[in-house]
Amino acid sequence: MVVLVLFSAASYADVTEIEATVDKNPVIANESFVLTVTFNDDVGNSAFQPQQLLSDFMVGRTSVSRQTSIMNGELNKLTRFTTVLIAEQPGTYTIPAIMMDGAKSKPITVEVLAAGSDTSARSDKIAFIESTVDSDSVFLQQPLTYIVRLYLAADLNKGNLVPPQMENADIRQIGSDEESSEMINGRRYKIYQRTFQITPNKSGTFKIKGARFDGEVYAEGQRSIFSSFSNTQPVSTLGETIELTVKPIPANWQGAWLPSELVTLSQTLSPETDTIEVGEPLTIRYQLTAVGVKPEQLPEISPAFPDSVRVYPDNDETDQYVRNGVTIAQKTVSFAVVPNQPGSLQLPSVSVPWFNTKRDQADVARTDPVTLTVEGVANQLAQQPKAEPQAPPKPEPEASPQSTEQPQAQPDVSALADQRLVTVLALLLFLSLLGNLAFFWRRRKQRPLKVQAKANTEQPLTSSQQWRNFQKACADNHARKADEFLRKWAQQRFDKRLVALGDLARWLAHGNQVDQELQQQLNDLQQSLFSASKPKWTGGKALYQSLRKALDNQPKPKQRNDLPELY
Repeated sequence: MVVLVLFSAASYADVTEIEATVDKNPVIANESFVLTVTFNDDVGNSAFQPQQLLSDFMVGRTSVSRQTSIMNGELNKLTRFTTVLIAEQPGTYTIPAIMMDGAKSKPITVEVLAAGSDTSARSDKIAFIESTVDSDSVFLQQPLTYIVRLYLAADLNKGNLVPPQMENADIRQIGSDEESSEMINGRRYKIYQRTFQITPNKSGTFKIKGARFDGEVYAEGQRSIFSSFSNTQPVSTLGETIELTVKPIPANWQGAWLPSELVTLSQTLSPETDTIEVGEPLTIRYQLTAVGVKPEQLPEISPAFPDSVRVYPDNDETDQYVRNGVTIAQKTVSFAVVPNQPGSLQLPSVSVPWFNTKRDQADVARTDPVTLTVEGVANQLAQQPKAEPQAPPKPEPEASPQSTEQPQAQPDVSALADQRLVTVLALLLFLSLLGNLAFFWRRRKQRPLKVQAKANTEQPLTSSQQWRNFQKACADNHARKADEFLRKWAQQRFDKRLVALGDLARWLAHGNQVDQELQQQLNDLQQSLFSASKPKWTGGKALYQSLRKALDNQPKPKQRNDLPELY
């Protein structure tokens, strides 16, 4: 019921006088001034719509206050609208008359002057903004630093600093805000500084629209310990617009585009040694550092390792930090390298091309090659040639009974007796042989594992046997055995040496598309064996299923040792 009464009072307001004033005239471009509109009655908040009436100005926040008084028995009501306005360009503008119920205010002519460099003009301002950039001409995707300095001559109650605006650009704040103070023509200003990084995504000429501040400050002499009853006044200010030229990538540039003031590439070995044993892992770490770029702009680091080593890549790490107002991006890449052959091992040099924005020319960051001495015996796992299937032994022709008999011209009784004796001895020998075979057969059934192990040492396992061993190792989550049997199986199946497990995913690629799931599972197996942290491997089932899925998409190889049907 109370709400209806308030609306009724606003609807039947008897407005007979409207007054419009500005706090200063003339004003400076991009500096705020306050328009106050007063109605001599209680009106609704929608009675004054500055966004619709003042299209020539940038309209800030609008506050509404009401006042009721009784003088000589007469009730007086006032409604006051306070709006912050900013004129972006110099010139002469008109604030039109505000009308309601037949009453209207007088129009106001406002003269806007161009912003000058004389600091004496600033001594009368409560707030103003200074904006600077470190360069007004950059290359595509070359970040520039935009610094906003807000000067306030009064205590801040609340406010909001809107970032600068630019088309086809990435804008982000870097670092934290800084506060300081400065005396200008005998007046103390508190300074709030904020730094932004602007990265253009398109070449051409653009305008950076200045940062804008909207807030409230305490009026001088009106500060109270009761903050809710303090007298505040709105204030807004806008930074100047800056023109920026964005140059395109040079036409002769090749490779990843990396514009920066400084790029460095370093490498470290762990352990730091000149001699290493065959099969012993060595970690080599590359660190790429670039000044004034974002981490996502850093290119990939892919060294060309020799075929005499196995390579296990570790996860990449990226980082970004700010030092002295400058953004620095960093990428760290690690590889576990396992040599397979003794002798001299040379790890290659790595180079990263980049564009030097200080000298406007191409540059290269590179590392030096590393030479190591590898001792020990060659790794037979990596060097073992493909096992050829053995042909089944040819059955020997059975001897003919007549082949051992000598032709005789006449039958002899003694010869017949000897023949019967030989037959009996042969029969006894045959029975003894059957007994021995039965004895060994029973022992073989009692010790199947030992007999199988002995048979494995006598001849190389087939591809099918290697696959079954790999399947069992995956079921047991045994990383070392899974790696061993997988390499042996891949060597026999593809008839070439598997240097890094990641190569298997490319060998099984369907066209040019690599199975990302299989690639990830192989990387997890490598990290569990050779990374510094050596996490426990629990992905045996996932690796087997991913590999089996990749094999199902391949044509069946025409060879005798195809994979057996799984169950």
